[in-house]
Amino acid sequence: MKWNKYTLDRFEGDSAVFLKYPNETENLLIHCSKLTENLKEGDIVRISGWNDTYKVELLEDETMDQKDKVRRLLEQLKKD
Repeated sequence: MKWNKYTLDRFEGDSAVFLKYPNETENLLIHCSKLTENLKEGDIVRISGWNDTYKVELLEDETMDQKDKVRRLLEQLKKD
């Protein structure tokens, strides 16, 4: 199976909306009942799938790095 990275953008009803990382122009909808990880918006994950069966793995280090990057950018914007 081929893996792709995604960012969990949001939850819509019973589905999670993932945006393909890093350009975030493609999206993937997965029913929440198929998620085994306890995910939050903004999490970066690795997803493989075949015939509507998905394996989702949280990439904790990359998620934390991205959140730190966003936090630093927001702090910089507040200073300007």
